[in-house]
Amino acid sequence: MNKTQRTKHRWVDGAIVYQAYPRSFYDSNADGIGDIPGVTAKLNYLKTLGVNAIWLSPFYPSPMADFGYDVADYCGVDPIFGSLADMDKLLKQAHKRNIKIMVDLVPNHTSDEHTWFHQSRQSRENPYADWYIWRDPKGHDKNGNPTPPNNWLAMFDGESAWEWEPARQQFYLHTFDVGQPDLNWTNSEVREGVKDAMRFWLDKGIDGFRVDAVPFMAKEPKLKDEPKNPDWKPGWHGYDRLKHVNNQGWPHLFDYLSEMAAVLKEPKYAAHDRFMVTEAYPSWHNKISDYMAYYKGMDPEVAAPFNFEGIGLPWQASEWHDFLKAFHKSLDDFSPLCVASYAFGNHDQSRLVTRIGESAARSAAVLLMTLPGMAFIYNGDELGMKNGIIPPDMVQDPGAVSSEGRDPERTPMQWTPGKNAGFSKADKTWLPIADNYKTHNVRSESWNRQSFLNLYKKLGKLRNTSATLKHGDFKIIPTKHKDVLGYTRSYDKVTHTVLVNFSDKPATAKLTDKPGRFVLSSFASSKPTVIDSTVKLAAHEAVIYEL
Repeated sequence: MNKTQRTKHRWVDGAIVYQAYPRSFYDSNADGIGDIPGVTAKLNYLKTLGVNAIWLSPFYPSPMADFGYDVADYCGVDPIFGSLADMDKLLKQAHKRNIKIMVDLVPNHTSDEHTWFHQSRQSRENPYADWYIWRDPKGHDKNGNPTPPNNWLAMFDGESAWEWEPARQQFYLHTFDVGQPDLNWTNSEVREGVKDAMRFWLDKGIDGFRVDAVPFMAKEPKLKDEPKNPDWKPGWHGYDRLKHVNNQGWPHLFDYLSEMAAVLKEPKYAAHDRFMVTEAYPSWHNKISDYMAYYKGMDPEVAAPFNFEGIGLPWQASEWHDFLKAFHKSLDDFSPLCVASYAFGNHDQSRLVTRIGESAARSAAVLLMTLPGMAFIYNGDELGMKNGIIPPDMVQDPGAVSSEGRDPERTPMQWTPGKNAGFSKADKTWLPIADNYKTHNVRSESWNRQSFLNLYKKLGKLRNTSATLKHGDFKIIPTKHKDVLGYTRSYDKVTHTVLVNFSDKPATAKLTDKPGRFVLSSFASSKPTVIDSTVKLAAHEAVIYEL
């Protein structure tokens, strides 16, 4: 059964999902930090963009060792961002506009200030003693100091992933920052605790979850040492000294994720089409297999992995041709319930424009918004925002060992060409404003027919009004040009043909059939010359036709 044979479509099928990084989206109270009321204030803007759902990065109570990904309370809102009442208002106002809300869920670890960890670290006998990963020392060094149980490294600083706790006379594991102790997912009480947090937000009315860093939930049961990385060179990040085959991705991961997915199908929630998307970057050598493991290991009716090829795949037609053909065949062969979920940017990765340039980023927008499944837009990418420049004294990211870390892609959203790009009325924002804010902002681009913003608005309107782009079958087509990717989306006797020129030179695509009526180009002033089934594309141009 293919996608067009479904009798019921879910809201995620063809949805446009906007990632709002709350700290950087809009500051409603002039403290220099974005907040939940700031998201509510901009709902009408998101509606004009064609957004069907918002994914909110963490807003939970937190000491902010990792800017909210160190959660001190899964069922609250940090005062920096507002209150539970503000979340209720956001949900009400978003749903009023038919916009769904997804929230970030961080199940691998908590903050060391979470009440669970406060209890766990006290002794080896208390009710929470086994909620985190504790181990005795492997031995002692020549000075009598305890040595870590194994050689595992923390991702942020590349040093030992183990921290000594005097009260228990044991080490606890932290895959990320020392203030982010890993939960013990082999403990059924931990699993129930996280699922209860899910139910708390589902009862509030949220529509889904983005689940953070899921591979690390399942470790090698005996916590064996990692093998050395023979390719490592001095100057590389310390974390890369080892091959990380034991600290993540073990098969019991899918048992845990299946339990979480099952919550979304409980009678109380099933009727509302709740959904979760998991963050798991694939291995470079077997991407399709890695993605499919998540579809097969979870319930594809309510869960899907992020597809990160928009971030990691080289910007080359041949690479995209081969990946898309194999990936979507694998999805179709497995189940018609599989939903692709493409993301071309996020809060952890360099900005799309910075990675591939402005012209190519425009064609990437066409690609993103015409592929099947869920299209995730990172806030600011619709403006052509680029990485900001972070002075050394303003670096915030705990993962920034010898650089700016992830701060450059987290600079504040650019709303106007005025003070602080209209993000905040404060004297100083939590991160500096990127230097292209005078031209790349919502106000200026709204009046510019050729702007990034108006391209995204056109694509959003087209996707939302086209059953073909929301639900249609996907097929790669030949173009007879090595730099031009071609594919069709077909549904109910309507076919859209999409052509993407990945080259910085003009290219002529030779199709098997006539492409049909011209719909849109990634360049507002362009309309490619079509002679029978031949289409002449400008450098980095992407076009859509309808037949």
